Amino acid sequence: MELNRLSFTPRKRSAYETFDLTVLLVKQHIVALITLYLMMAVPVFLIVGFLLNWGIGGFVVWWLKPVFERPLLDYMSKAVFNQPVKISSSLKSLKQLKVADMLAHLTIFRLSPNRAFLAPVEQLERLSGERKTKRKQVLFASTKPKQTLWMLFCVHFEFILLMGISALTIALVPHSFSAQEAMYQIFEAPIWVEIAFNFIYILSISLVAPLFVTGGFLAYLHRRVELEGWDLELAFKNIRTRLAGVVSAVALLILTTFTLQPSTSYAEQIDKQAVKEQVTALYNEPNVIETETTWLPNIEAKASSSDSDWSWLIDVFTAIGQMFGMLVWVLVGLLVIWLVYYLMQKRGFFANLSLPERSKVNEESVIPTLFAEIKSKDLPTDLIAAAKQCFEQGQHRLALAYLLHHALTWAQQRHEVRLHRSMTERECKGAIDAKVPSQGQAIFARLFSAWVTVAWGHKTPDIDFIELTEQITAMTAETKEQAREA
Repeated sequence: MELNRLSFTPRKRSAYETFDLTVLLVKQHIVALITLYLMMAVPVFLIVGFLLNWGIGGFVVWWLKPVFERPLLDYMSKAVFNQPVKISSSLKSLKQLKVADMLAHLTIFRLSPNRAFLAPVEQLERLSGERKTKRKQVLFASTKPKQTLWMLFCVHFEFILLMGISALTIALVPHSFSAQEAMYQIFEAPIWVEIAFNFIYILSISLVAPLFVTGGFLAYLHRRVELEGWDLELAFKNIRTRLAGVVSAVALLILTTFTLQPSTSYAEQIDKQAVKEQVTALYNEPNVIETETTWLPNIEAKASSSDSDWSWLIDVFTAIGQMFGMLVWVLVGLLVIWLVYYLMQKRGFFANLSLPERSKVNEESVIPTLFAEIKSKDLPTDLIAAAKQCFEQGQHRLALAYLLHHALTWAQQRHEVRLHRSMTERECKGAIDAKVPSQGQAIFARLFSAWVTVAWGHKTPDIDFIELTEQITAMTAETKEQAREA
């Protein structure tokens, strides 16, 4: 390991200084790190999404975070020492991972905040078994790497990015899309909304993963600086490099001085026995050296007065503690499995909750914004008569808007057609075709065709307006029972 090639000065730093250094290093390699993460996460999301479900695809990407972080660690371990590194070579590091270690990180240690701090022990030092356990104990001995706080920061940063990018995306959508409507219909939204939300989530974690991995890796390096004295070693190497010539001259001078010394020693001979007696007398003085006797229980020692061995009791309590620890992890695993099952079945924790605002919206018919030519308070009582009057006056667009209000309101009340304010003509037609009988579908097809001709083509519709009005009147006059029988 060439310490002189480090991209930062190895010295003792606090945890917060280490995290500041993390941000500086990630800024230098942010494009490569994000690209590396997306090259792993996006294919997995697309494959699982196409085969199973897009929501499950997002969950799998979250679950495989410990695996996706290892190529980032390989990249930063070389970049920190100013070694040439490529994205392709970092991706190949996945082949060198041990299956047992990754299974442990995907199950028992999946929620551990120390996985980025301890990952170099497995991936870079390539330790296993008892040596790996002892190495981790040494790294944690009398140190506080603050990895729990770092993980909490990264998790909150992910959430902020997710909400911020989502809000920005909604803000860039045309005004016909209602954010409030989307909040209420998040579990019944079209498939493209679910795909887009999961893509935003993957983008958010790809922006935060380099910070989390690099922060844990730098905390590991600074722990080694403390244990192995990298700062002292590098300082001595620099001194040796700068003073190589001077040291050689001084060494030659010292060697010459010792060589020219006289062979006969005129120093006074020391009486060793007298010195020993003086030291012993000084040690026995009560006020010179303070002594204190401390009693510590020796559990491993056997009592001389007892023939019974109680070490088995200690082993029993140790085994009970280990069993309780395993039981806790089993309960956590069962809880995670139940949560995944609940999400798959209910499509969210709040799917069955009824908010007062939502129930209020559902009581009224929803008219898509594209057809809302007039405000609800300005609607006439008799929409059919108002439509005929407007058509006779040449206001074809307003006349068709009245007919659309009347027909869409009837479809929602009689056939429980679910419409959103952000729907287009084609989406409205698809929702109606799924609920309304075939005879009503033909009438709606003519109505939508006339609307598109007037609203988008700015042409006079080539239809028999009186006949279309009579058909709509006859269709909406049916009772609910007749509509169900049809």
